[in-house]
Parts: sequence; C-alpha cells; structure tokens
Amino acid sequence: MLAWRGAYARVGCHCSLPVAGFGSTPPLPRSMSPAFPLSAIGSPLPAAERASLQQTLRELLLWQRDLRKWPALPQAPDATPIVSLYAQGALCGCAGMSKGAPGERIARAFVQALGDSRFGGLSREGRADLRCQLSYAHAVRAVPLEGIAEQLEVGTHGLALALPGRPVTLLPDVARDNSLDARGMLDTLERKGEKKCADWPKDGLYLFETETVLARQAEPSELEKNPITAAAAWLAQRVDQKGLVTFGVNPRSGEKHRTSPMFHGRAAILVRALLGQRVGRGAATRARRWLEVELVRALAGRPVEQFPSDPALVAGTLALAVMSGIELSDALLAYAVRPEVLTVPWHAAQVVAALGSRAPDSLWEACKRHLDVEPWAPWTALAAKARADSATFARATAALIDAVPERGPHVGGVGPNSVPELARTAATVEALLTVDSPAARAARARARGFLLEQQLNGNDCIVTSDPELVHGAFPQTPVHDYLQIDVTAHALLALVGTSHSVPPSAFASEMSSSG
Repeated sequence: MLAWRGAYARVGCHCSLPVAGFGSTPPLPRSMSPAFPLSAIGSPLPAAERASLQQTLRELLLWQRDLRKWPALPQAPDATPIVSLYAQGALCGCAGMSKGAPGERIARAFVQALGDSRFGGLSREGRADLRCQLSYAHAVRAVPLEGIAEQLEVGTHGLALALPGRPVTLLPDVARDNSLDARGMLDTLERKGEKKCADWPKDGLYLFETETVLARQAEPSELEKNPITAAAAWLAQRVDQKGLVTFGVNPRSGEKHRTSPMFHGRAAILVRALLGQRVGRGAATRARRWLEVELVRALAGRPVEQFPSDPALVAGTLALAVMSGIELSDALLAYAVRPEVLTVPWHAAQVVAALGSRAPDSLWEACKRHLDVEPWAPWTALAAKARADSATFARATAALIDAVPERGPHVGGVGPNSVPELARTAATVEALLTVDSPAARAARARARGFLLEQQLNGNDCIVTSDPELVHGAFPQTPVHDYLQIDVTAHALLALVGTSHSVPPSAFASEMSSSG
C-alpha cells in the first residue's frame, strides 16, 4: 500500500450517480437519503475479469504513446470506473465515467483523464512512464457526521458527500498522498465541496473502499512472494559492496538518501535484522564491519560524518551497535554514567537493554519512573528482561498489549495519534516476543497482521517507476510512504520472532481481493 498524488476523482461532470452495481439497492427517494454518487460493485472482481481489465489498461497505455492500436472494449462491471494516471511519481490525470456501456466507460474515463488539464499535460517522458490505476467503489455505507473521525480508516476508506447537483468524492488515495489523518480528510472534503460540514446534507456522507486494478506499459515483474525474504532482500539492497548503508528511499522519485538523525544507530538495527536471515547475511556482515570502523573512529575523536555529539544520542547509538554484535560494551558503560543519558528515557532504556545488570542502577530506576509518564515503552520492557526484573517486565508488557487496538480504524496498528506508525507497531511486537500469555499472542497476531497489510508489493505500487526499488519494504505509516531502513528492519524483526503467531508466507496484498 502506498501513497497516491492528489487523487481527486472528477466523476461524470459531478453529476449525481445512483448506486446500481451488483447486489446494491436502487437510489433512495429524494425525501429520504441522498444517493451515493458512484455506482459501486457488490463483490470482489474475479481473477479472470481482473486480468482482462489489466490487459485493456495496458493496451490503452500503449495506445496513448503512438495512437496506433485502439484496444477492444472489455467486459467490465456495471459500475462507475475511476481512472487515475501516474507518471514520474505523481498523479497526472484522474476521471470517472458513468455514461455508456461498462467497458466503454473505462475507455472514456481513460481518455478524459489523459486530457486532465489540472496537471499541466504530459511530456514525452511522462507518456513513456505513464501508469494506470482503475478503481471501483465497494463496501459503501452511509455514516453520520458525528463520530466519523473515529470510523474513518485513512488510506483504506474514501469519502463521498452527496451535495445537491455537485457530489464530491475523495478516493482513499487522497489520504495516502497528502499524509492526512481523519480530520484532514474531512477538511479536504469541505474545501472540495465548498461547504462547511455544518451545512452538509443530513445522511449525505459515505465511507467506501476501492477495488483497484493496476497496469504498467510493461508486463509485471516476477517478485518475491515471501514477506520475510522480500523484506530482507530490500534491506540487503541498501548496503553497498563496501558496507556503506543507504538510510532511505523516496518511492516516487527513486532518490536514495544517506543522511538521517541517529544514522549509525539505524544502520545497527539493519545489521541486527539481517544477521538472522540467509538472504542478506553477507550484506549484514559488510555493514557491521563498516559500522564498527565508523564507531571506533568516532570514539577516538576522529571526524565521522553524521555521528552525534549529544551524549544521550551517542549512548543510544552504541547500545544499538552492541545489540547488533559489535563489542563496544566498555565504551557504552562510559557513556551510561553520563547525566545527560538520564534525561532521555528512550535511550536510557536502550543502554540498559544492551548492558543488562552492568548498567548503572540509577539509569534503570530512571527508566522505571518514566513508566508513570509514558506506559508505552518497548525498550524498557526489553531492559527489564535483560535485568531479570519480572515485576517491571510484567508492568511494561501489559501496557504494550493494551496499546495494540482490537478494533478499527487500523486494527493492530500502534501509535500515539489516529494514524499508527509501523516502527512503533513492530517495536511493540519485538518487546512482546517472549510473553506467552493468550493476550500477548493475540496482540502480536493483530500487530503482525497490520504490518503485513502495509508491506509493499512492487507490482501494486503505482507511484514508483521501478517495482523492485520498493518491493518488500515497509512505509512509515499507512499515509506516509517514505521508506527507511530502520522501519523495515524493525518490521522484519517483529515478523521473524519466535512465537505462535508467525505470519504466513504470502503478501498481504495477495491475501486480500482489494488493491
């Protein structure tokens, strides 16, 4: 799952469209509820129909390059198709169509999106890179405005508002593109509809999901299906032959970045995740060798690019390095007694987790006190395990279990706000791996399910021109698509941990019928 660039669908000149898909009911009378502005499908697309639609989209993409061969119109659902076109990492056209036969609607929507003037037109390079996403609404339900923010799962749900004469539709892609939470989606709906929510028609607000078909001009690549192997391979590709690590990748532009806060600490997490994997073990060995040289140089007072100066950050970096197998415990002990480390419980707990009983008692007491301020503390749970402090371990892990939601939005996703973070979710699982209670096993299963739903399948990532560049990685959140080594490394560690809820070896996108 990944972000899309501003996918505001303009559907049939904004005319009000009744729901007339398979299994749906006729439009309600005007005296009752306004009609959902799209015609939805009532069941997932069959595999054969999906393949046929994908082939038609590919032929349309080839046609727009040279105008030579117009494709035959396909059999298609009797519903409203929304066509979104992407090139060079951005949306460059979007349109829906309600008129004509079902297959004709797809072709008309494609041509209309191709001429979408809001995006400035396509260059020759853009036409060569053009990709297409076809969306159909499904799982439609009317929702009251009150409490909508607690029901809207951003990145999964679209919003529709049945304004008289001018319905407004926001695809789920809008949140993924613009990093919007539920409140942000509602604000966007207000702006697009040019009407404050207090003036919206009663019973005119809808949530929906989309069934999508994606197509590129080239045939899809054969990509790794096992999520563990795919994640490990993505991490291994971030390590060059000298062991130098690339921190992150922009999936839209393809740009790779080597700089970040706590860069060496994040590289250590990559090393720890890859050392346990057959795929990528060589990369882990190279990266650990490079990392050890960097850290030894920095501790000797020599200049090392991106090495932190703050003692707490240095301590956290060294702790992560020690946990990746680099023998720097004595250097870490020297930083563990620094007063600056006491003031940053997150890094203090990392130090205790690495040193165990060798860590200063004062540092451990500071970590325990901070549980009163912030109960969600995975490193403190791991530190308690290292210290054999069963009481604190039980307290910390109980809070972690409670942090994994049992109900939506985003079942299993952990975060301090309405949009969960994948790194926090994975860190929660890591800290719970040795807890064998039914509640802990259930929490791990929920969190792992959330992680797998977010893992990227390159062939399903419409915004990237290179599916292999993103395949197997985990984004920051469901609506933040930047790819960091530490996020994917934490997710890998969470998925391979020993427990009764090890995930199946198939991509989440292949477990679900929706794109």
